[in-house]
Amino acid sequence: MDTEALWYVDGRWVHPHEATLSINDVAVLRSYCVFESLRTYNRRPFHLDEHLRRLYRSAELIELDIPYTSEEIANVVREAIERNRYIHASLRLLVTGGTSEDGVFPSGKPVLAVLVTPLPERDMQRFERGIKVITTRMEREMPEAKTSSYLAAMRALKEAQRRGASDALYVNAAGHVLEGTRSNFFVFRGDTLITPRSEILMGITRQVIVELAQGRFPIEERPILLSELAEADEAFISSSSREITPVTHIDDVPIGEGKVGARTYELEQRFIAMIERGNF
Repeated sequence: MDTEALWYVDGRWVHPHEATLSINDVAVLRSYCVFESLRTYNRRPFHLDEHLRRLYRSAELIELDIPYTSEEIANVVREAIERNRYIHASLRLLVTGGTSEDGVFPSGKPVLAVLVTPLPERDMQRFERGIKVITTRMEREMPEAKTSSYLAAMRALKEAQRRGASDALYVNAAGHVLEGTRSNFFVFRGDTLITPRSEILMGITRQVIVELAQGRFPIEERPILLSELAEADEAFISSSSREITPVTHIDDVPIGEGKVGARTYELEQRFIAMIERGNF
């Protein structure tokens, strides 16, 4: 972490080691908090408006009233980019529930924070290698809302680490593969691109990928059965920080030929070209 970074916390600009949050905030006590993770390319925020709409949607779903307008938060984000020197950065927008007198219900004003950390240049070697993921029968509570409740994710990631994998895919009781701990999930069967649409967090990068694929590949937004993974020709996950990351093995079983597929590579090239053109 760059200690010279400047973060916004409740109306103040502070260095990371100076950033504080009350231990009585229900974000700490009860994980009652919403957040967004977005990134910049060449100091420009990627789909800021869409991230803000999702932030407010998450707050609505958990009945957290945000006492700031979308434009006010957008201005803080833009100022955070200006105050920090990073060419590519990750920005975490946090809105807490506020402090609580009884340890349960918030009584104080929600706190807005924007945390900024640098991102490296795109790692094409990682793309060429792909990653291994595992499946887990864990599920997120209220997956449509992006909250700080990450108990399932932390347990799943620890299990993935023990098994030499980079991430885990949630599988529900019906045997549907849903999403990664911090990502959306796609497979190719032949030329058809398939990705879940329900019981997941609708990713901003996910939607961009669907739009990039339109007119080039048939698209099915539907549940993916766990049993279908053996028939997948290619697979990948997507997120703001990871962009498109190929998945070559799931639970030690190779996907397709166990290497990055041509269709995934084509989508990645379309994504890179979009970024280079500044079409976001």
